[in-house]
This record gives sequence, C-alpha cells and structure tokens, in this order.
Amino acid sequence: MKSTSSALLLTAGLAFSTLFSCGSAQAAVERAEEVVTESNPRSIYDKIWDSATLYKADSGFLTEFALQGRIHLQDAQGWSNQGNFGSRDRPQAVRWGDSEVRRLRLGAKAKLFDGNAKLDGHIDINPNFNQFYGRIYEVFYEHTLSNALTIGFGKKKAFFSLEHSISSKEIITLERSLLTNALFTGQYTGIWASGKVGNLLWDTGLYAGDDEREFTTFNGGAIFQVGLAYDLAEATGFDRASINFDYQKATADTTVNSGNLAGAPVPYLFESAMSLNSTWEKGRWAFQTDTLAGHGRGTQGDVFGVILMPSVYVATGLQLVSRYQYAAGQDNGLRLATRYDRLAPYTTNGGRGDVYHSLYLGANYYIYGNKLKLMTGLEYSTMSGCNYAGWTWSGGLRMFF
Repeated sequence: MKSTSSALLLTAGLAFSTLFSCGSAQAAVERAEEVVTESNPRSIYDKIWDSATLYKADSGFLTEFALQGRIHLQDAQGWSNQGNFGSRDRPQAVRWGDSEVRRLRLGAKAKLFDGNAKLDGHIDINPNFNQFYGRIYEVFYEHTLSNALTIGFGKKKAFFSLEHSISSKEIITLERSLLTNALFTGQYTGIWASGKVGNLLWDTGLYAGDDEREFTTFNGGAIFQVGLAYDLAEATGFDRASINFDYQKATADTTVNSGNLAGAPVPYLFESAMSLNSTWEKGRWAFQTDTLAGHGRGTQGDVFGVILMPSVYVATGLQLVSRYQYAAGQDNGLRLATRYDRLAPYTTNGGRGDVYHSLYLGANYYIYGNKLKLMTGLEYSTMSGCNYAGWTWSGGLRMFF
C-alpha cells in the first residue's frame, strides 16, 4: 500500500486532470501572488504566513526579523523500455514512505540598516530526522549601496542559466532540465556584486571551488561567474521582457556535491559554461528560452542544448506549462537525470548518451501563490547512446514561508 503522502500527491494529480477538463481561459487572470485590496481582504493564509515575521520596524538597524523554511514533497512513477521506476526507488533516507522529501529547509532572515541590507540563512534538514542537521545550504550577507551596486559575501547558491537563476520556490516545473543540472555547480563560499544601470543589469561572483557541508576549507579550486542582462519591457510593451547572458569558468580542482547531505564532493566536469536565455511575459502568457553550452574537461565531451518553455494561466490560480529540451554531447557526454530516469533498473551504458529529447506537459495550482501550490507533470524523454525512451509522471506539494 502506498504511503499517505503518496496517496495525497496522486490525488492532487487526478484533481489536476479534472481541472483540465472543466477549466476555461479567462480574459484577465490574476498573477500567482495574491494582491490584497478592499475587495480581497487579508485571508487566513496572510495571517498564517505573517506569523513567521517576529519583528518589524519602519527604520533602524534591524527593520525586520523572520523565520523561513521550505518543504517540497513529490511522488513520481516512471515507465521505460529499460524498466519501471519511481520515487520509491530513491534512498530511504530521503523518503517518507514512497514519496520523496525533495527539499526540507529551515532558517531565518533579517533586514538591516533601514532595509538596505539583509542577512539570510538556511540549513538542510535530514528527512529521516535521525540527525536533524544536514548541512548549511546558504548563509550570506548582502548590502545595497545604490541601484547600481549591491555587494555580498558568504555561502550561497552559485546561480547560472535560466532555471537555476530562479529559486526552487518559484520554478514552474517539478524538476529543472537535464543540461541545466549538468552544468550547474552548487553552493559555495565567496563574494559577489550586482546592480542595474538604466536597462542594463549585471552581476559577478568569485567563489572557492569546494562545495562543503559548511563553509569552504579551500581544498578546491575557484569558480568565476559573470552575467549581463537587458530589460526590454519598456521597449516591447511586455509586462516583463529580458535577454540574459551568463558565463561560468571553473578551475580544474573544483568539486560539486554528490547529492547527499554529508557533502561528499565529486569533480566538476566542465571547464566553462555559457547560457543565453530570455524571459517574455504578457498578461496570462509567458515564454522562456535558454541556449546552453559547456566545454568539457578531460574525457567529458562538450555539450550543447536548447530549452523552450511556454506557459499560460487558464483560470485564476491555474497555470499550464510546457517544456521542450534538446541536448547533444560529444563522446556520450550526456547522462540521464538521477531524478528519475536513471533509476530505471536495466539502464544501458550507465545512462550515458549523445542526443537527448524531452517534452514536459504540466499544471500548477497556486493555493497561496508560490508560497503554497500543487504541481503535476508528465514528461517523455529519449536518449540515444543508451537507447532510452520513457515516461515519467510526477506530482508535488510546494510550500515555503
């Protein structure tokens, strides 16, 4: 018998199917986040989420202090030509029953110096609670000196590409794309700066290249990142429009986390990576793109890929999402995603291949904006080299405060 959490996620997926059959598009659809007006008074959700804010002031050294946390639960079932699989096959340490505890984090945040600075921190929590503390996810300080300059230091996620520049709290698919995850590095200790001059946005960062359980021990190399973006909203008349270029360079001894909370590092496989991505939003419609490339190190082949991701709100709080992925890798430079395709029991060639295609169709129901939502999606993926073809259904509950 499935666990209670698995049953709930499956029920959510069935509920989405019902919504598809009866939902109709509206001329004007509310955004995911609620707007409080006289006709839309503060809801019970507002009161519950506001309780996480323990202190608030208009000015002063400390203007706000709040608790924060994140819980992402999901269930997946897969069917492929190399065997069936699912979230039940993930390690027991990251599951509640048959469902995966995708993210479980707890922390606090503060606004300082009249709101011009912030101190932010999260830890990962072990889902089995045998040992509560997993690792430091992020702890950092940022100070905004002007619109043109914000500086920061500490440990944080080294953002790169379209999907990893969007927090997991706000991504519109349950999992990020195959090539996006392959080129991503991790959470590192370093310094960074960002700003906006006119319509031009920029950011840069320098990090110690060892992804550790806490802060750097300077046993790895270094990672350098730079990003440039141009805001096109005013010029195009879109609600939001931008074109962004990201570049990342990593030294030979850079490591990435292997996926467990103990922080056992593995070598990062790419010398450099680039992303040219864009975002376009108008009314209830949105379209995002990303073109990615990575230069492999050693036996790792070069990789290239394209991501196309349209979405539309078809009713208040109900968003439909589609995503197409294409990726190519020299010398079998691609590998099936650990979540969940690589769980297929009879995967050939270690799940490695050279050409990958994937199509995702999903829906998100925003109960309280991104702070509380249900997600579901069905994805079909193929990869040559390992001759893989399979379907994966996934459904999840996402909540943060």
